[in-house]
Amino acid sequence: MVVGGFQVGIETVPYQVAIFYAGELLCGGSIIGLHWVLTSYHCVSTRIPSDYGIVVGVTNPEADGRKIHVEDFIFPAVTESDKTYDIALVKLNQSLVYSEAVQCIPLLSVHDAIGPGKPAYISGFGFTQDGGAETQLKIATIQVLPWQTCQEAYPSLMRKYLLCAGVTEGQVDACQGDSGGPLVVDGQLAGIVFFGKGCADPNHPGVYISVPWFYDWIVDAARNQSNAENRELCTASKQAL
Repeated sequence: MVVGGFQVGIETVPYQVAIFYAGELLCGGSIIGLHWVLTSYHCVSTRIPSDYGIVVGVTNPEADGRKIHVEDFIFPAVTESDKTYDIALVKLNQSLVYSEAVQCIPLLSVHDAIGPGKPAYISGFGFTQDGGAETQLKIATIQVLPWQTCQEAYPSLMRKYLLCAGVTEGQVDACQGDSGGPLVVDGQLAGIVFFGKGCADPNHPGVYISVPWFYDWIVDAARNQSNAENRELCTASKQAL
C-alpha cells in the first residue's frame, strides 16, 4: 500500500488493478485497453499465465474480487538479460467491461511532460509501511524529482528509461505490493512502480519505469495482435466516463 496519502474507493482510480500470484496479492497494474494491463516484469516473471489472476473494479481485491485469467505476457526481448527493463504487458483472456469502477488510462507519450517538480499521483493496495501489510486502496500526491536527485540516491541503478518521484522530506511513497502500479501525470500513465529502498525514505525516492520511453514498444506490441479488438489501447476519448 502507498505510504502516506489517503484511502479512496476504486472509482477514484478505476484503472488500478491487483495482480495475484498463486492466490496471493502480489502487485499492482494499470488498465490500458479492453484486453491489456501494464505492469512490471518482475510481477509476472514466471511467465506462466495460469499462475496469475487479475482483479479489477474493487476497493478490496482480497475480499471482493473475481479473478480474470491471463492469456499471455509480452515483454521486451532485452528484459531477460537486463532486469531494469522492468515492464510487461498482460493480455487478458476476456474483454473488460468499462464502468464507473473499471476504466482505462491513456499512455503518456511525451517524456518532456514529466519534468522535475511535476505533480504526480500514485495508488496501490500494498504495504502501509516497510514490512507491514494491510489491503486498503490508497492514493497519494508526489512530484517528479530532478535527475540529479535520482542519480545521487541510486548511482549504480539509474538509466535513461527510469525516473524517480517522491517528496523531499519522505513520508509519502509506494511500498511493497505496489510494484507494477501507476504513476499518473496530467491524467495519463507516466510511470510504473519499479524500485525503492525501504518505503518513504527521504534519501531514497521511488524509482519508476518511464512509460513515454516505452510508448512505441507498447503500441507496436498491441498492433501486432491478430485480433483487431486486441490492437486497441486507451486514448482520452475511449475512457469510460
